[in-house]
Amino acid sequence: MSDGASRPGRVHLLSKFCGVGVRETQSFTGTSNVPSAHPSRAATAAVSPGPKPGVGGKREQESLQERHGLSRQTALIFGLLLVLFCAARTLSEPPLPKFDDHVEAYVSNRDFTGSVLIGKSGHVVFQKSYGMANYEWSIPNTDKTKFHIASVTKTFTAAAIVILEQQGKLTLNDPLSKYFPNYLNGDRITIEQMLAHSSGLPDYYSLPEYPTKKYQRVTLADLIEWVKTKPLDFLPGSKNSYSNTGYGFLAYIIEQVTGKPYDQFITEEILRPAGMKDTGTLRDEALIPARADGYQPALGSPGLRNAPFYDKTILTGSGSLYSTAGDLYAWCRAIEANRFFDIRKLAYPYGWGARETKSKHKYIEQSGRDPGFASHIAVFLDDDLVVIVLGNLEDAAVNVMADDLAALALGENPRSPAARAKTTAPVPHTGDYAGRYEVNPTFLIDVRAEGSDLYLRGTGGDYLPLEPLAKDSFFYRQLYVKVAFQRDKAGKIETLLWNGDYPCKKVSVKPQP
Repeated sequence: MSDGASRPGRVHLLSKFCGVGVRETQSFTGTSNVPSAHPSRAATAAVSPGPKPGVGGKREQESLQERHGLSRQTALIFGLLLVLFCAARTLSEPPLPKFDDHVEAYVSNRDFTGSVLIGKSGHVVFQKSYGMANYEWSIPNTDKTKFHIASVTKTFTAAAIVILEQQGKLTLNDPLSKYFPNYLNGDRITIEQMLAHSSGLPDYYSLPEYPTKKYQRVTLADLIEWVKTKPLDFLPGSKNSYSNTGYGFLAYIIEQVTGKPYDQFITEEILRPAGMKDTGTLRDEALIPARADGYQPALGSPGLRNAPFYDKTILTGSGSLYSTAGDLYAWCRAIEANRFFDIRKLAYPYGWGARETKSKHKYIEQSGRDPGFASHIAVFLDDDLVVIVLGNLEDAAVNVMADDLAALALGENPRSPAARAKTTAPVPHTGDYAGRYEVNPTFLIDVRAEGSDLYLRGTGGDYLPLEPLAKDSFFYRQLYVKVAFQRDKAGKIETLLWNGDYPCKKVSVKPQP
């Protein structure tokens, strides 16, 4: 794939020069702007001004010269010791993890184009951008590129609700009926349940009207009128199921309580205080400087296509913001510093997911994915570590890559992805694979055949390619997962194996259009 990944990137490294904080900008070509510690510089700084002409006698001048010579000798010895100390300290410190090499492995597999930032102990230790913000004009991604962050928006919506609770303008126990008086079962759904995805409100992506609605301008009021005609997925509070609808409703509540548009309140109460100048609401009609175009996986070269248009108004509160890696780092630092509230003291880190690595490091994270974009941010509060990955290619590799980069920063040694095996042989009898496969009664997968190629989509999504790996084995880049098919004794496809092991029974030979 022809992209900007092969261009010499610049990685920002923050190191300490003999205990003194010095910023180093190091290029992968090996050049460095590290200040020199040559002993002659230290000596020059230590030299005292000489005696003024005509002041004192000959003996006094000789004495001053002797002291002057001793001063130079002392400075030279001190400078030499300083150099030796620094060299010993450098040798004793572990090398910086190979973040760039790891990311490049994903780039080589055509799984990533975007920006990466890693912060440790209050400093940015790695920052680099890859690929293109616009492939048709060969405009590279940079540190200033703005990406659609999709569901990472939920971290801001949840924070706004907590801030309003602190201001006494609402409580987390408020029922939905307080803000939507005629909503069926509204008295049983609370703000906290919507924050925690336990409200039972159906996710609008899963509703049968969404494939049509996504091309229309659906306001928050429209969303409420649409969803209130639908039954709940389950009794509120009885279980958890991810719901974008709940966060759209929360955005509407923010507007009702404050009397301000959602984006205005977020800007005034969160973005501006956090110093986030490159974050805002994504609108297709708006001119947004340095905004990246979004791409989806495709077969052939260069392995991507332009993401299709859809109206983003419906995303308000659940996935409506754009941002930069630098701005999101400011947001994560504000969370670490309890700038708005102490997230540790909440019953749950609303808007985030609470996770733990295999090595028992606890962290909070949120990922986002919408047509053309994928994002992931993670904050390790106990380790003072922040990992941010923003992509303008709709490929869930960003989530795996973020986990890998966090492991590297924590001193672990995750494996880089191997070059993915590919076959150029056409897939025979593609019609055998076509059909509908059931993940569960409310979520179906469609597989469509187009000539010798196969395409897959989930409910409400776009058909994207299955890349053939071997007989009956494929790779689905959108969700970064292997997909296999199982045949019955007669040789007919009967089951789709998600990630190679989760069975999805074929329930129809005709996929949805």
